[in-house]
Order: sequence, then C-alpha cells, then structure tokens
Amino acid sequence: MATTSLKRDLTQVFKQMSLLDKLLPILIVLAIVIGIIISVYAPHAQSIFNNTDNNKLTSVSVPLTIGLVVMMIPPLCKIEYEQVYTFATGINNNNSNNRKALYFVSKHWREIVVSLILNWIVGPFLMFGLAWATLFNEKEYRTGIIMIGMARCIAMVLIWNQLAMGSNDLCAILVIINSVLQIVLYAPYQVLFCYVMTNESIEFATDLDMGDLFVLVLKNIGVFLGIPLASGILIRILALLTVGKERFNTKVLPWISPWALVGLLYTIMVIFISKGDSFLHEIGESLKCFIPLCLYFVIMWFATFFGVRWYSNYINYSKIVSDYEKSTTETVNTTMVVEEPEFDESTKLLVKCGCEEKLTPRQLEQHSKGRLQCNASYSSTATQAFTSASNNFELSLAIAIALYGEGSKQAIAAVYGPLLEVPILLLLTFVARYFRVKLVWGDT
Repeated sequence: MATTSLKRDLTQVFKQMSLLDKLLPILIVLAIVIGIIISVYAPHAQSIFNNTDNNKLTSVSVPLTIGLVVMMIPPLCKIEYEQVYTFATGINNNNSNNRKALYFVSKHWREIVVSLILNWIVGPFLMFGLAWATLFNEKEYRTGIIMIGMARCIAMVLIWNQLAMGSNDLCAILVIINSVLQIVLYAPYQVLFCYVMTNESIEFATDLDMGDLFVLVLKNIGVFLGIPLASGILIRILALLTVGKERFNTKVLPWISPWALVGLLYTIMVIFISKGDSFLHEIGESLKCFIPLCLYFVIMWFATFFGVRWYSNYINYSKIVSDYEKSTTETVNTTMVVEEPEFDESTKLLVKCGCEEKLTPRQLEQHSKGRLQCNASYSSTATQAFTSASNNFELSLAIAIALYGEGSKQAIAAVYGPLLEVPILLLLTFVARYFRVKLVWGDT
C-alpha cells in the first residue's frame, strides 16, 4: 500500500512540472555552449553587449540590463501580494478577516521566526563557510558563490513547495517577507560577507571605500530588484482588478512565465559571449563551484527538514499535553512559557495523538517508546525545508554582473546556481514526498 502510494506521488510530481521547468538544466547548458561558440567564431559580438555608454542607471550594458529585468519580473508576478492587504485589513477590522488574520499569527508566528533565522542567519553563514572551505584559492568564484547564499529564494520555491505538498499559505507569507528583506539586507550583506568578514580589498574599483560600495550595491538592488518588484506588483494588481485571480492564473501567467526563462537564457548567453574561449581554459577551476553548491542544497534541506520536524512535533505534542492537563485539572496555567512536559507512562497512554490506527507494528513499538515523531506537521516542515534551501539565483546573477562585469568569474559562479538548484531541488521534492509516505505525520 505504502509503495503504491509512493509511486503515485512521485509520478504526480514529475507530471505537475511544466516542460520548460523539466528542461531548464539542459537549456542552460545549451545557452552556455552557444555563448562560447559565438565568442570564439564571432568575437566582435562582445562589443555589442559590453557597451555601457548609454546606460545611466548602472554599469551594465542596456541590452543586458533589459534581459536581467525581464528575467526577474515573471517570478515576482506569481507572489500573492494581496495576502498582505487581506492580513492588514483583517487586523484592523472586526470581521471574519480579523479572525482569520489573528488565527494565522497565532498558528504560524513560530514558523515565521524559524524561517527568518534559517534564511537570514543560517543559510548565508553556511554558504560562506562552504565557499571558503572548498574555494579558498579561487577568490572570484568564492565571492560569486557567497552571493548566491545571500539571495534568498522568492520565486522557484513556490513551485517546489507546491510539488512537495507544503503549506501554500505559509510559503506565500514567507516569500513576501523575503522579498522585502531582500531589498533591505542584500546590500549590507554583500559588504559584510564579501569584504568586511574576509578583510579583502575591493578589487573591481580601488577608489571605493566600504560606504561607497554599499551605495553602489544598493543602487543596483534598486535597478535589478526594485524595478522588477514594482513591475510585478503593478502587473498582478491590475490583472486582479480587471480579469480576476482565476483568469490571471490560467490565462495571463502562462503567457508571462516563459519570459523569465527567455531572460535567463539570454543573460547566460551574453555572459559566455563576453567570457570568450578563456572560459575553456579555466573550466576545471570553475567546476569546483559545484562542490559548495551541492553541499549547501543537501545540508540545508535535510538539516532543516528533520530539525523542523522535531521542533514541530515538540510544539504540537506539548499542546496535546497542555490540553489534556487542562481537561483534567481545575488549575489553569496562565504563564506564556511552555516547558517540556513531564508525566508518567500511565498519563502518556491517556494522551492520544490519533495516529495509532495507521501505524505498522514496528512503528507502534517505536511509538510506545516515544521515539516516533507522529505529531509533526508535514506541510510546515516541507515548506521550511524548501524555503531555506532555495536561492534567488536571478538576483545574485544580476548583482554579480552589475558589480564585476558580465565576463567575470563571479558571474560564471552565479550561473551555476540555477544549473544545479533546479535538478537537485527537483530530486528533493521526490525525497519529501517519500518521507511524507514513509514517516508518520500529524497532518497526513
């Protein structure tokens, strides 16, 4: 029964992905090859994309700037910004939205705090450590990898979360929070992780100090995230007001979405056109970037998945115990601190989690010994795992190009982000669905 259910789940995951999503790694490799061929056999093409004289906003050429902005807009159109309005009006008005908003806060505030810690403390520091551990002699590639770790995912995670059957409401809120924090934190993080903590010089502009660098990064954030974010919000709001959410999702988004892929592939081609055949001589060195990226995705996902599973089980089990104690005593504990419950075996038997009927004999034996985490929330666990392991590779690529140039090693390293993230996280959606069937959860 479990094997049949697992096979059905895995087949469903693959079918739910669009053809373009399935082919993305192959298309990226193809764009790299085409870019190198053009660079070798039509070297004059480099001057077309390297001319920055007409761009007053940033140091990137106008054709490449257009490609980078186009690449960012479609994913940002998919974020449900309207939930912020619903949530805000629910807090301020005494109606059903109020109850819904307050219920969401009371239910998910812990998950939001955990996500902030994972995304903005654990993730960047983990990528920083892995980059230094594996690329200690490759300064430029190391910087590109560190930049990927600072850009938290705000787009593709919606796809992974849906495929893994995570919590759509929680994922939407986390994506909105990350979108806002990206604008605020990416510039100081760039300065902190790439220069302050490493005590390295600003190699691409020796006349800049840290303050000037911060302003430069902030300016590029405004161009390559601010403009697409404002465009995405405007497009979504206008579409919702004119055609409605259902028609927007079924008619408008399918037309907009492919432009993200077009912009990404166009940008990658330009990078390798600018890099030229010199990339072929450095390919062995650049492929070392695969090591920290692969380690990051795997470590971050599994550590978050099982860490959040344990934490979710602890919180839910504590609530069961608290409810049981309230129902058997007249004393009401008014403290807000939930301490780890302590009660004897006879009391444990009275605290039923409701999962005994679906356990195998082996699981039931583990359950009686208290080792089985059967009260954990799968939907919350899956959402946290994919949110923390995913990255906004579009933003890291755009900023790497803006700061270091389209032919830089930092930009090459940033290209490897989507090349590896898509197949690895697709594989992890299968792993998540496997654990959903294999393990016992409180909400499945």
